[in-house]
Amino acid sequence: MSTTNTIGRLSSFGFIFFIFLILLAYDNKDKIYIFYRDNILKVKDNIIIERNAYFKDNDYLYVQNTNNFISKNYNDTLNIIYSIINSGVSSFTFYCDINYNSCIQDVESILDNEYILSTINNYVHPYNSFDVINTRYDKYGKITLSITKAYNEEQIKLIENKVNEIINNNINSSMNDIEKIKVIHDYIINNANYDTSLEKLKYSKADDVLLYRRGICSSYTDAMSIFLNRFNINNYKIASEEHIWNLVYLNNNWLHLDLTWDDPVNENGKDILDYNYYLITTKKLKEIDNSKSHRFNKDFYLELKES
Repeated sequence: MSTTNTIGRLSSFGFIFFIFLILLAYDNKDKIYIFYRDNILKVKDNIIIERNAYFKDNDYLYVQNTNNFISKNYNDTLNIIYSIINSGVSSFTFYCDINYNSCIQDVESILDNEYILSTINNYVHPYNSFDVINTRYDKYGKITLSITKAYNEEQIKLIENKVNEIINNNINSSMNDIEKIKVIHDYIINNANYDTSLEKLKYSKADDVLLYRRGICSSYTDAMSIFLNRFNINNYKIASEEHIWNLVYLNNNWLHLDLTWDDPVNENGKDILDYNYYLITTKKLKEIDNSKSHRFNKDFYLELKES
């Protein structure tokens, strides 16, 4: 056998073997990608989320903060999305576990559901709440969320200046939490009016009541939430299909606080300060709300599931 023939056969064998490796790699491309992701890029060890000053270190029955950004099931995905929004980042990437076959479908089902998204928004600080979320993902389970926040930096600066002014002029160190809440409850109601002309807006923010002295339920609720968070009082916003208000955790109880309904619209324009919806139980709320505007979904606000 000549050397030329031997080299030719080896070259043919090498070419065939090369084609075989290509086909093998193609058939196992998903596993190869996952191996590269987990072992070469070491994604699991490197995913760290930056949390801003308005991050809430609170876990709730519906959503909890997480540091695990490889999702293995629906609840993981829900908690990851909550943690991303709660952290205040503008963009973040997480991944699906290789065995989580419905991951992309679950991500889409959450992000396409306006009620679920608005509920997640209710659990975070108003400054970290979103206006728009855009999503990019590939078939290997790399998912990137890009977030446009409801409040921009200039709005936050103006609101924070006003919040500081109100606290400095009305709050002192001897006050307990309930006393602080009452002062802010009264201040907002006495210095703002419910403006029916704003009802056509999808969302009115805290600056409307704090800076411009007018607002609707969302602006009253955001403003109160900002103060509650400043006082380190556990709280979140709670909503029905047509209304939103605050839920406050005091003395091991979740209590309703609705500034909008404590500032009723009066035909003669006279300002009224009520306490009908001031730190009341769910039982009391059901008794006094004849309009049923406070009918919330207990599947999303699980702290009130048994109330």
